[in-house]
Amino acid sequence: MVEFYSIIIRFQHRRPVRILRRKIVTQYLCLLICGLGCSAAFGQDQFDAGPNDVVENAVVAESDSLTTSPSEASTTTDEVVYGIQYDSSFVNRKLRKRDQKLTVFGYYRLFAYGRNMTEPYPSLRPFERAYGIGDGYREPMLSMTVIGRPNGRTSFGTELFMFTPYLGTPEDNVFTMNLGLNFYGNFRTKHGNFGVRAGGIHWYNLSPFTIGIFQVLDRFSIFDRTPWEGVSHTDKYDNYYETGATSPGDLRWNNQPFQGFILNGNKLPGGFAFDVFWGKTQINGGLPGAIDNPAASIPTTLDAGSVPTYLGFNGETRVLPNIIAGGKLAKSFGGKKYNFSYNVIYNQTALDSLGRDQRTFQVHTLGLDLKLGDIKVTGELGAGSYESPNYEQAWGEALMLRAYIPKSLTYVPLDVQIYQISQNFFNPNGEIATNSNPKIVEDQGLPLGANGAGGQLTLVNQLVHNRRGININTGIEVGPAKFNLGWGLSQELEAASAQLSYVHRINGLALSRIYNPFPANATGPTVFGPYNRQISFFRGVSEIVQTTDIDPRTAQAINKKYFSAVDLQAKVKGTLLDRPWYFFYLGSFGSASAKADPVPVYNDDSYLFVQYHEFDLYYEVFPKFLLTTYFGIENARGGTFTEWDAETQLPRDQIGTGIGLGFDWTISETTGFYFRHRWIRFEDRSFGLDKYKGREVTIELKTFF
Repeated sequence: MVEFYSIIIRFQHRRPVRILRRKIVTQYLCLLICGLGCSAAFGQDQFDAGPNDVVENAVVAESDSLTTSPSEASTTTDEVVYGIQYDSSFVNRKLRKRDQKLTVFGYYRLFAYGRNMTEPYPSLRPFERAYGIGDGYREPMLSMTVIGRPNGRTSFGTELFMFTPYLGTPEDNVFTMNLGLNFYGNFRTKHGNFGVRAGGIHWYNLSPFTIGIFQVLDRFSIFDRTPWEGVSHTDKYDNYYETGATSPGDLRWNNQPFQGFILNGNKLPGGFAFDVFWGKTQINGGLPGAIDNPAASIPTTLDAGSVPTYLGFNGETRVLPNIIAGGKLAKSFGGKKYNFSYNVIYNQTALDSLGRDQRTFQVHTLGLDLKLGDIKVTGELGAGSYESPNYEQAWGEALMLRAYIPKSLTYVPLDVQIYQISQNFFNPNGEIATNSNPKIVEDQGLPLGANGAGGQLTLVNQLVHNRRGININTGIEVGPAKFNLGWGLSQELEAASAQLSYVHRINGLALSRIYNPFPANATGPTVFGPYNRQISFFRGVSEIVQTTDIDPRTAQAINKKYFSAVDLQAKVKGTLLDRPWYFFYLGSFGSASAKADPVPVYNDDSYLFVQYHEFDLYYEVFPKFLLTTYFGIENARGGTFTEWDAETQLPRDQIGTGIGLGFDWTISETTGFYFRHRWIRFEDRSFGLDKYKGREVTIELKTFF
């Protein structure tokens, strides 16, 4: 199975990817989110560790978390603390000292950004040219993590956030406790092992269909650096070539942010384990009913007995009940070959101060993880419902089974997934995209940060509700070249939404920096463009397509849609003049049609066809200095039954290109300097106003201490 995982895809970010050198590892430790409470720190088998073991003495992780399976956490070379992988020798040196009560570490990241849109969207003026510090997202310039360990069973931590935009005005400088102060505890008793977490923001997964996120495949370009990357030189490109992972990095992004209380237990009588939680996820911060001025909810005078009402992120006032609760009950059989769990969440949002009107959704599932000889089977089977004063409660199923078959049985490794998910299954906290039910979207609005709506064209293995389908992945190696292939086919269960959506992968990051998805006083997603059909989300942009074969009275869809997807990837590594070089290609194809097509095509039955091609080339010109290059092209074409331009009388015909050039300079083992220059160009040859052209430059200096 190890061979299978390394050939095909990176199923989870938190899988150990390689042995790290002792000094290089210090770069990532400063990203430890001990103050943020990343879950899934140590596997269940590690509770048998002796009193001198790193796990017990560090006491900085969720030892009893059910979100990490034993196979994912156990390793003899790496350890995981708060979701960050690092070499165990560094644990011994930094965290294992018994007389060490407080640990401080962190990083400084200067990110300079500039853009010059020579042909901008009309609505962008006068901001088509901009230069500054930061890219518009809430990323720290200086981050310091503080770990306190008063004894061997409890710990606390926080992350201090500092940002200076170099505007010359003190009020624009930020110095705050980024995501709160967190507390942790792990306790062993004769009745079982127990863990507790409380405080600020924790990073938590329960199960894919309840609290979880889509585990990104290794099919993505790594030309643009992410804010949470470390200083890794060629390790980043070696890791991506070998396993699909770039670097250990900051793994909190592989979990859902959660604020509240979490209690879990392990090694209970009868071999049971459990998770229980109560608090808030992103959806409970809520934008429906938001007000523009957060201070408006605070009384001007605080007379005796009055209580100020504060807001979250410009969302529902916190005095209104808006919480999520749930948990898990798990049991293993046959020496942990057969693992089953019951997972449940219940979300309640009050819509008035008396709590008479409320919006609720709930999910109940059975999770399974089975080893049947050399075949591994995972899955989740359950149901969920949504209810509000304007939407009558309706239950819907969510069923998924996935089998990993090694090449010893089938000549090539296979990953086969089948699923069926009702449009009535709603949960914005899981890995299933649930914005396809137009009645639910109309009832509560499109949530901030949503990356699509209606019938979404997705990568292989990304799940959307109101679908039934199959996904298959495989891969082969030919000499120094690695190839993998993903194929997916699905159909709608009901003719529901009259909209389709797709992601602009080539220049989406550059556009999201211009049209920030989280502006001040936001009351919904950022919608922009000359035709108001682009939506900005975190580090990306998607586009909405309106179909026209609809009921003229209700404007609802009358035909079911079929979706095809193919992902291709090739990775090659070699040497030139004794210096390493890396070449990566990614091709993705997707279509929505009125009939089932085995592969994505554009024909008379197509609603939408989208293709992407990305080429990355990296070469170490001289020691510690790599040249980085990128070329990407995308093409989106609308069919007969999609919106047409009034002047040309033609549907969408888009072409977008991105060209990148830059370098990585590893100044030292803890400091790196990174330059990227990207030229972007986009044109819809049918819609005359939908075009832009320009370039952006980013300069990043990152150092760890």
